Amino acid sequence: MTVEAYSVRRRLLILLAVCVVVAAGALLTWRYWTHRYDKLIAAAARQHGLDPALVKAIVYEESFFSSGARSSQNAVGLMQITPVVAQEWIESTRSRSLSDAVAAISNKPSSGPEPGFEEAFSDPAVSLHVGCWYLQSLLNRYRGESDPLALALAAYNAGPSNVDRWAPSADRVNISREEFLARIDFPATRGYVQKIIQRYDLYKRDGEIAG
Repeated sequence: MTVEAYSVRRRLLILLAVCVVVAAGALLTWRYWTHRYDKLIAAAARQHGLDPALVKAIVYEESFFSSGARSSQNAVGLMQITPVVAQEWIESTRSRSLSDAVAAISNKPSSGPEPGFEEAFSDPAVSLHVGCWYLQSLLNRYRGESDPLALALAAYNAGPSNVDRWAPSADRVNISREEFLARIDFPATRGYVQKIIQRYDLYKRDGEIAG
């Protein structure tokens, strides 16, 4: 082997080693990022009678596991809680304030100043608790329909009023998932429902998160 050929081979081996190290680092980073809230997700899902794999699929789509995520619609946190949903939740708990409702999650008395909306729902535990509460309320709303999951996911993204527009109650008992998706005239919502169901199926198949 010539000196030149040896030098080329050595450089290629070094490059290969660097690529392996970078790939391994990227894989570890990905695994950390996508699994760091698994225990919280599983606990919140169990509390509300939901499959943790479904909740994790929603978190992936809503915020990609960023607790500080905020949308243009002022939705905040892992499950992108909106002010409207937050107010519905506070009223459902019969709390006097946001701080009282948040304190009830940890079973600790509220103390200190009233938290702001963004501060409260950037807390992963709070966002997951309220997101799971809202998702379960939607699944209950559409229980008995032909495809409660697709209806609930569409409502989570675009609101129940739009679901009523796309599929009036008289239609929902017999409508197929494919027909319902075809009726959704918000491409973003249609894609949202499809992607979450696909990821949910993937998570269930791979045992992504313990229930």
